[in-house]
Amino acid sequence: MIRIAAVDDEMHVLERFQRMIVESKELELCGLFETGEQLLDYLAKESLDAVFLDIEMPGVNGLQLSEQILDLNETIDIVFVTAFNQYAVEAFELQAMDYILKPLTEERLGKTVRRLLQTKRTVRQSNKPFIQCFGSFEVFLNGEALTWKNSKAKEVLAFLVHKRGVPVNWEKVADAVWPDYDSEKAQTNFHATTYLLRKRLAEAGLSQILQNGRGKYSVVTDEVNCDLYQLEEMVKNNRFKRKEDIHLLERLKQSGYLEEDGYSWAYPKAAQLDEMCRRVMDDVMESK
Repeated sequence: MIRIAAVDDEMHVLERFQRMIVESKELELCGLFETGEQLLDYLAKESLDAVFLDIEMPGVNGLQLSEQILDLNETIDIVFVTAFNQYAVEAFELQAMDYILKPLTEERLGKTVRRLLQTKRTVRQSNKPFIQCFGSFEVFLNGEALTWKNSKAKEVLAFLVHKRGVPVNWEKVADAVWPDYDSEKAQTNFHATTYLLRKRLAEAGLSQILQNGRGKYSVVTDEVNCDLYQLEEMVKNNRFKRKEDIHLLERLKQSGYLEEDGYSWAYPKAAQLDEMCRRVMDDVMESK
């Protein structure tokens, strides 16, 4: 399901939009908002894939609001819906996904929805990365490792992978990544780094692997392949019957868990995995 919302200061326009969307089985309408402030309050707690924005609104207009939305989450697709065509150039300079002139029709809205669905499907089907945790932390896409301009953005992602999809708030991430910083400085660094992380993932077409809702952050484990997750699943299901099955165990034994990165928060997990690796390999040898 693709999560969407709409903002317009005219309720009858929102109600018409809702009637047009309600039949779609692939869209989840998460909110109808009469002000930008209402939408931003919602985005502080929940995630969205796309937002339909009126441009001419009292106070903050749609163009200004779109910038604030992208500051919160640059992966959200923006669709402008307006009665005025003079904003088109500026809208697309803001990288809007589409620009619809009122009055809204089912045919024109359907075209935008198809484009939105196609964009999301393409990203999700073609860009499932492989995440390496044994040795050094790396994210591979189509066989090539992602490059990182900011090492802390990479570490934040590593920590979320380490948490295996469990949502964590910014304080827990900051305590791990910036253990010596006071709360105010840690929070500032966290938000700046998270912005850079989202931007890097968006550039690579991997926005779908990171989730933010209710002020907590997590990796979407179904959207990635990961050596750590594969090994733990094998151990859970006792799948070490063939020589190929112990390949991951051998890699872990040789390389260690995030050993080359020196992340102090990974040390307890590394010790646990080392013990698990020793125990399972002993069991495999005894069964031969």
